[in-house]
Amino acid sequence: MTAVTVSSKYQIVIPKELRKILGIKSGTRLQAIPDKQGIRLVKEPEIDEIKGLIKGMVVDVADIRDESDRDLA
Repeated sequence: MTAVTVSSKYQIVIPKELRKILGIKSGTRLQAIPDKQGIRLVKEPEIDEIKGLIKGMVVDVADIRDESDRDLA
């Protein structure tokens, strides 16, 4: 565990070793999620990381709500 300090502007610095492990760079978006122990920071996936996930997705006929959704099947 690594301690960080909140600045007078309520900002924190993510330590270099954690940024490197998690692939966080300038411009990376994080979601701040409150939990029972405080805040959990979760990295939002970048478009390159999710590219192709939908391509192989199987769509069940029951998932089609109207004719415009039929193109997904």
